[in-house]
Amino acid sequence: MKRKVLLGYCLILISWAYCASSEENLKTEKSITLGVVEFPPLVIKEPDSSRCHGVAIDATVAILTKMNYHVLVECMPPARLFERVKTGKVDVTINVRGTSALDQNATFIDAPFVYLSIVLLHNGQLADDKSISAIRGYDYLGIRQALQQEGFEFFDMPTSSDAIHLFDVGRTSYLVSYKQPYQFYTESLGSRLVEVSISDKLTVPSYFAVSNHSRYKDELVDSLNLVTTHISDSTILESYRSANK
Repeated sequence: MKRKVLLGYCLILISWAYCASSEENLKTEKSITLGVVEFPPLVIKEPDSSRCHGVAIDATVAILTKMNYHVLVECMPPARLFERVKTGKVDVTINVRGTSALDQNATFIDAPFVYLSIVLLHNGQLADDKSISAIRGYDYLGIRQALQQEGFEFFDMPTSSDAIHLFDVGRTSYLVSYKQPYQFYTESLGSRLVEVSISDKLTVPSYFAVSNHSRYKDELVDSLNLVTTHISDSTILESYRSANK
């Protein structure tokens, strides 16, 4: 009888110890939030959902997971992303340097993630009224300001697809866009326009950007710089693709 009682006490103690250990592991687990914006084909928003998928997410999650982080992915419009980085609710994102809403609130990793091209498109069938569609919150590395000084009137949309669609249905004469989303849009959905001129404006690198208000800011910056220092390819994304052919 005494042995049974003693065994019962032991089982209770083991159960308490296991629960306490599990609770402590939950408390110390490093969960971080990766914030992304729709940027096809690198980040593609799923229809009728707030979720996104794409190779940029796959590569980032793979790197952060190897660094022992549990990664939550949030997909949102740029303006909301910048606000969540500012408050530390998003720990890591991917962006170009020179975005005023982001630069003061994030620390950029040294190695480039992927190179992006900015283009200006003109619908030759419309009057040159200098109406232009763009993504809300994007400076396009000074291109927005320069076009505003030339008299362009901006019609800002939440996402790249929205801005491209506005231009494609003839609501604006011009579009400033990153080339990759525009090419993806026209290759996937086609285009209503038959007379479009495209001029290349800039090709720029994008980077991992760590929120200055993230609880893991210092270790994320140090670790990301360390693991991306010796990549064999020109960009982090190219290195990921090479390793996963």
